[in-house]
Formats: sequence, structure tokens, C-alpha cells
Amino acid sequence: MSLFDPASLLNSDLGENSTRREPLPVGEPIAQITKIDIKSGESAKGKWSRLDVTLNISDPEYMATYVDGSQIEAVTNLGIMLDMTEHGGIHTGTNRNVRLGRLREAAGVNGKPLSALVGQFIRVSIVHKPAYNDPSQIADEINGFSKV
Repeated sequence: MSLFDPASLLNSDLGENSTRREPLPVGEPIAQITKIDIKSGESAKGKWSRLDVTLNISDPEYMATYVDGSQIEAVTNLGIMLDMTEHGGIHTGTNRNVRLGRLREAAGVNGKPLSALVGQFIRVSIVHKPAYNDPSQIADEINGFSKV
């Protein structure tokens, strides 16, 4: 017999949930790229495209320093704005999409399809900065990456 009963969960008293995630510690853990997605839209400045990269950090030494040390992995995201061609392709010319090139190089897949990023391991550099929507709070940010 299962202990899971959705009706009782919906009607039971529940303590307060956290309203913000504790920032990841400053450091350079190894992370695995688990998902990529390309988003696009339009703003007051014009059309934009972004590569969203989902990263899973399960580096045991690094995770031991996060909050109380009991969490074994963390998921975070990296967004890379893309320079696009007039035909909707990704620019590969000089001084175009350099950050994307650095990510692909770190993952060992530069020159291969973007889908080759998924499953690759990279070392990420995590720093702290003021949170965008509340500068009194600290947020983590990936400000670089390199080969493992």
C-alpha cells in the first residue's frame, strides 16, 4: 500500500516553503550539460536569440560546501546570447558568438552540431553578484567555463 495520497496532501497543513534558492558557492566545479534549448523573442532593442544550457553539478567536493553539505547535486542554467545571420543561422565569423565558441571548445565539440553539447562535461567558474531584482540579495552566476 502506497503512502502517497494526493487528496490528503492537498488538504494537510504544510509549513512555509523557501521563496529563494541559496546561491551556489563560489568555485570551479565540474558540470554536465544535460539539456540545450534555443529561445528567441523581440524587445525594444530588436530581435534576440539565446542558447539556454542546463547544467547538472554533482562534483562531490564542491557540493559538500553547498548549504549544509547534504545536497548531492544542483541544477543551474547558463544563457548565451547569439548573433544570428539574416537567414536565421548562427554566425560563425570573426568576433561573432565568441562565448558560444568557448563553450563548444570547453566541451570538446567545437565544429560539431550544437546537439553534441548534451552529455559533455565542462568546468564552470561560479561567482557571486547582486541579484537582478533585489540588489540586497546575492545571486550566483557562471562567468566562465573550461575543459575538464
